[in-house]
Amino acid sequence: MNTQFEDFFQSKTVKMALSATIAIFIANEIGLQFGVTAGVIAILSILNTKKEAIKVGAKRLLACTIAILLSGAFYLVLGNSTVIFGLFLLIFIPITKKLNLEEGISIGAVLSTHLLTSNNINLQWVVNEFALSIIGIGVALIFNLYTPSLEEEFLKNKEIIEDKYKSILSEMALRLLMDFELQIEQVDLAKVEKLILDTREIAHKINNNYIFKNDNYYINYIDMRIMQLDTIRRMKNHFERLNMKYEQAIILSEFTLNVSVNVHEKNDCIKLIEELQGLRQEYKEMELPKTRKEFENRATLLQFLNDLEDLLTIKKEFKKNNK
Repeated sequence: MNTQFEDFFQSKTVKMALSATIAIFIANEIGLQFGVTAGVIAILSILNTKKEAIKVGAKRLLACTIAILLSGAFYLVLGNSTVIFGLFLLIFIPITKKLNLEEGISIGAVLSTHLLTSNNINLQWVVNEFALSIIGIGVALIFNLYTPSLEEEFLKNKEIIEDKYKSILSEMALRLLMDFELQIEQVDLAKVEKLILDTREIAHKINNNYIFKNDNYYINYIDMRIMQLDTIRRMKNHFERLNMKYEQAIILSEFTLNVSVNVHEKNDCIKLIEELQGLRQEYKEMELPKTRKEFENRATLLQFLNDLEDLLTIKKEFKKNNK
């Protein structure tokens, strides 16, 4: 019940509805004109992350200030008319774009129409428009600060990704022992990639929900898995050129299986890389290939080994930079 209650109030739709209602109520209670506008501003200011909400809120407030002061000056000097409103937009829009305040264009234009309909623009009208902006953006900001925790979802996806990588490497180890043309792959790389990209979006949201610090661990972890996925694709392609089994393939299969067991995040891969170097030295001491076909197959196995080393090095660098 507690979780359902939290999910309800973390819904973007609910946040929009509540923030708009509260903003309109406050505006009406203190006697502002066009109080509904505060609700509209609140709806437009409900965003996905805390950092985004603060950044966009500040931009909108600045754009609203420019709109109120600029249009007020225009109407006072040139009069209230549709033509003057158009002239205001011709100047206001380029200014906001130049200052990278595009998020405030629509709200600023709406506030300007309030002044356009006024027969007597004075300080009270200016205060009214500022108050509408502050109430709408402020109420929305309070709701934006109450965002769902995404760490649990990230960790769940992380566990699935690691299980998929383990399955992929285990399948490769098995194929090195069996007929290379045997299709035993159970993991769809396209689906794994989609899961990783979806999880990267979650990682960015988590990072943008930190207001006073930058923690790039989640993003760095996903970037590491993306680079590994590219390497896995290269490793997978090598099987298209393998058609003979050798002693080297058996040894490489055992090592690949060991890598699959240790694909989890905590392993820094240093020992695995040392083992791989020993395996490379062992290959050098083996008897040279006797035929061209054997040479090509063993060269492909060596490329597979090189890619496996890249896979481990990517992980080692991640652990080194994210202690």
